[in-house]
Amino acid sequence: MSPAPMSRLSSPAFAAGLALLVFIGALLGFGAALDGFSHAQHPVALLGARGVPHWWAFDALGFVLPGLLAWWAMVSAGRARERAGGAFGIVARIGWTLCTLSTLAFALQGLLPVDATRGLGYGLGRLHVAAWTVWWIAFVAGATCLVAGAGTHAGLRRTRIATALAAIVIVAFALLFAVPGANALGQRLAYVAWFAWMLGMARGSLR
Repeated sequence: MSPAPMSRLSSPAFAAGLALLVFIGALLGFGAALDGFSHAQHPVALLGARGVPHWWAFDALGFVLPGLLAWWAMVSAGRARERAGGAFGIVARIGWTLCTLSTLAFALQGLLPVDATRGLGYGLGRLHVAAWTVWWIAFVAGATCLVAGAGTHAGLRRTRIATALAAIVIVAFALLFAVPGANALGQRLAYVAWFAWMLGMARGSLR
């Protein structure tokens, strides 16, 4: 394989895009295979709950692998943006670090499966909820810092609106608003918005 294709395969945009595709593929595939599962009514964590068929495979493909790919994309994109546009200021650096931390919190959800019969309030289920909470708080706080600390960094200034919108969407659909007749759909929209934001940031780092 030539150096150019190898470079593309190891790029942050490729990692971010693959993370999004793997997550959506796992969500749709395992959801279709589980009798009675509804994307409109059931939380994503149910597919990886102990006692559900193939729960461990969903945790690996739905949470851990996408989270690690997203982590690599954020680390690589941050380095590329600093090489292209100069070092981040302290506030922007804190923001990028928090957004990167959110990827590890997302992956951690797969290592803390809930119990299918006892729900989120029992055992590892409580830690799963804690990881989910760290995921959205770290991202929203990080996005706020990126917007506030864009300063003279051209790459961050160009993405301020997209970053702010991603944070708003995640807070709105993960916490505040339920889609009428589809209570669990908001969580999926929040996850997809998060992955899409990372893909946009990773693609922007290549310019």
